[in-house]
Amino acid sequence: MVPTIDAVASEYRENFIVAKLDIDENRETNKKYGGNGIPAYIVFRNGKVIGSLLGAMPKQAFEQQILDILK
Repeated sequence: MVPTIDAVASEYRENFIVAKLDIDENRETNKKYGGNGIPAYIVFRNGKVIGSLLGAMPKQAFEQQILDILK
């Protein structure tokens, strides 16, 4: 998923920020946001969770699901 995440981050860098979190080094943050699987993606707007995604997926599906959440 890293190449997919990096591609989406690069393509949409003017629209949103993609950040990565190492859950082994940030267990409390993972716990706070309910990261129940790997990979887990949490979408924020203005500091609030507005959606989440779970599991590996092709770039097009990943991109579309993020865009749908951000609508």
